[in-house]
Amino acid sequence: MHSLVSLPLGRPRRRHHTDGAGNVSGLKSPIQYFGAKQQIADQIVALMPAHRGYIEPYAGSLSVLLAKEPSKIEIVNDLDERLMTFWRVLRERPGELLHLADLTPHSRAELERAAALKDADELELARQVWVLLTQGRSRTMKRTGWRFYADPNGTNASFQTYMDAYRTRLLPAAERLRAVSLECRPALEVIEQYGAFADNLLYVDPPYVHSSRRGARYSHEMTDDDHRAMAATLRECQATVMLSGYASSLYDELFSDWHQVQIGARSDNAVKRDVIEVVWMNRAPGAFLWVDEVTA
Repeated sequence: MHSLVSLPLGRPRRRHHTDGAGNVSGLKSPIQYFGAKQQIADQIVALMPAHRGYIEPYAGSLSVLLAKEPSKIEIVNDLDERLMTFWRVLRERPGELLHLADLTPHSRAELERAAALKDADELELARQVWVLLTQGRSRTMKRTGWRFYADPNGTNASFQTYMDAYRTRLLPAAERLRAVSLECRPALEVIEQYGAFADNLLYVDPPYVHSSRRGARYSHEMTDDDHRAMAATLRECQATVMLSGYASSLYDELFSDWHQVQIGARSDNAVKRDVIEVVWMNRAPGAFLWVDEVTA
């Protein structure tokens, strides 16, 4: 029988782990990305049952991978070649990319140049992707308005302070990716291949169903038929599957017999609002750990 659990909006439940010296680890993404799960990554990680291999067929910002402790085998995939180039260059040439990021100003003209995404070697392409996803309003790879920082207390603060937060995340993310395999192919191929093993866990975060959101922001959108094809593939998996999204009549139809966890969150649009993220699971969720619990 499937279960339904609701977690409220608020301080996340975090699964911490230590490095043996008492230091608590857990990283944040060096980019923003539409639909990213940065706010609720800790809750998602806390739901994960034990697994040997960890796979993300729709990589995006890698917020969940970066928030969790490493698994024996880890594979991340995204069909967007430019985005995967960013992750690969960050992994292979972190010092060079950080140097270019340090030299990059908060600039409308810089964003316009980055939006072209052409006539660049891989290192410069990676820098342009980073600019698009930190200075663009839509948090996508598409041409968008220029983002500036508005302090919630009503005072103006330097946007470079905001940018510095993303710069400082580059090297830790690069270190975390050292043992991670990178793929760039259709997600269903990845799901079919790695979902065949029972000791794997697939965290699946596809584009939101169209009826549950506004606009088209993803580089590779999915139709309802695409979601149906994905669902059919997921239902064949021997692996543990965790699927993220918003509630929709389509997913009510496709995953009615799966376990559900509802997590309170805030939308990452320009207009902030409370939303409910849903995680569908083909197996019962793992134990919930409160923020003050630390496991070795």
